[in-house]
Order: sequence, then C-alpha cells, then structure tokens
Amino acid sequence: MTRRIGLFLLVAGLGTATSALAVEAPVSNTVSDTVCAGEGAGRRCTVSAVEPFPDNRGGLGELSISAVREAACTSLYIVFDEPIALARPVTLAVDGAPPQRFYTPRQLSDLADALDDAGPTDAAAEGGPPEFTRFLRQVAEGAIADQDAGAEMLSRFAAIKEPQRIGLTCGPMERLLPLIRSDRPLRLEFQKQAGGATQVYHWPRLDRRTVEFRLGGLLEALDRAMPGS
Repeated sequence: MTRRIGLFLLVAGLGTATSALAVEAPVSNTVSDTVCAGEGAGRRCTVSAVEPFPDNRGGLGELSISAVREAACTSLYIVFDEPIALARPVTLAVDGAPPQRFYTPRQLSDLADALDDAGPTDAAAEGGPPEFTRFLRQVAEGAIADQDAGAEMLSRFAAIKEPQRIGLTCGPMERLLPLIRSDRPLRLEFQKQAGGATQVYHWPRLDRRTVEFRLGGLLEALDRAMPGS
C-alpha cells in the first residue's frame, strides 16, 4: 500500500493543475501568471504560461504549461487544447537525457499491483510497457531492494497522461532540472485524438504533433516567488 501513496498524490495533483511529423514551433518564455498560497515550509507556488504552436494542418494549437513548487519538489503539468490519443506514446525529451515517457493511471496502478500483490514477476507486467518488465526483473533479481522499489517506481515512472493533460512529478523532474535550467529546449511529442470515426483515407501521421519550448522563464519566476527553495 505504501508504494501507492506517491501515485495517488500525482493523480490528485493532475486534478488541481492542469518518429513524429515535426512542426516548427515558436519558443516562448513568457510567464502569464504566478499564484502562491501558504507560508514557510507549506508555501506552494504555481507559475503558468501558454505556449502556441502551429499544427500540421495549417492551424494553431496551444499548450497550457504550469510549473509547481512545494518545498523541494518541482513538478510540471501540461494541458492540451484538444484530447490526445492515450493509446499512442507521449514523450518529453531534453537534449542530454533519455526521453521521458508518460503512462495512464491504469498502467501505473497495474505496476503498483505487481509490486504490492503479485510480486515482481514478468507475468505481472504482461502487456505493459517493456520498461516496466525490466524494472520488475531488477526487483526480482535484487538489483533494486524490495524496500526501495516503491520510491524507485515513482522516480522512474511518475509521469501520468490523461485525455487532455499530462503531469510530471518530483523524481523525473529532478533529473531534468539541471538541463532545463541551462535553457535547453524541451521536445514534446504526442498524437491528437482523431475526431469521429476513422475514415478509410485517414492518415494517422497527420495527427502527430511535436512541440519545442523552453521552461527557463517559468523556473526563474518560481525562484523569485520562492527564494531559497
């Protein structure tokens, strides 16, 4: 049960925050809003911005991006202006780090079940992402101690995708923060949910999106709102 605590917190946080066909997107650092609540160690600040990007159908899309800091934890939330295809991969990459993949709450719940109930076996991860199987095998072989498995699961996989939003919590963000602070662009890849019934001549590549943006401005605004954090 303890392995589920961080997973439940991430899902709750999503409720309160909100080879692809590349598009050449404008890169923006404009911060549109900063909201803080609480004092001292309980202070929590959210800095938000809207990132426009041209889609590949001649239109314009938007990402609503929020960086949240509470104590030493910095998390990231992105809301899409249209539903995304959850069955397709969603990745966020920063030059110098492996791409971070996102998972549905059901996928993460199944992984937690494999650790809490069924034990770390390959059978428990059947049908799941291959990185889940590798992780469970590492636990089974003792490369990751059983008492550390819950924290390691959150550090690696606490990245949730929902129909119109994604969230990246402390562990994955901690690995990316030094690169983001160096003002390297982030590359988000996802696929828009096809509208209506799929047509005979529907070309899925038309629904793929690649957006590049930077978060330096958001992090600087968080630093100003929470100096010394």
